[in-house]
Amino acid sequence: MSIRSLGFVLAAGLGLSAAAPALAMHHEKMEAAFKAADKDGDGTLDREEAKAMPRIAKHFDRIDADKSGTLSLDEIGAAADRGRKTHDKMKEGHEKGKAHFTAADKDNDGSLDREEAKAMPHVAKHFDRIDADKSGTVTAEELRAFMKQHMKKHRRDRGDREDRDTDRDDDKDGR
Repeated sequence: MSIRSLGFVLAAGLGLSAAAPALAMHHEKMEAAFKAADKDGDGTLDREEAKAMPRIAKHFDRIDADKSGTLSLDEIGAAADRGRKTHDKMKEGHEKGKAHFTAADKDNDGSLDREEAKAMPHVAKHFDRIDADKSGTVTAEELRAFMKQHMKKHRRDRGDREDRDTDRDDDKDGR
């Protein structure tokens, strides 16, 4: 069972089904946008039809799991699921990092000196590079900026050149 499925099962079991209507609304909006873009009514989008959904068109090759040259609603849904899972993992990692930073900040001044940074080996190893203002301490903001810069480099290195922060689909309609 996937983490997402397990989450829905747990939420339903606990009577916390508030997410269900939002998820259903998202699916309905995506399906409506898909149907509007599917000009020939064949249940798939070719590259030309996908242009009506810019975010879908931008990631066409990645979404086209079966490499058929067309996208089904199922392929788009699967790509969205992968994106949500990636987002959830990143959010979880961010929360863990925040907790580690707070635990390492023994004097609670919102920054780590070299001694405190030893509790976070990655920070200690790259301390001088992370300390952007050369103050001799690393703030959470400096660490966030360093990590963001290195995540972008990692994406470029693996051929994923988009900046995911600017590629959000806030209204969940694929555009």
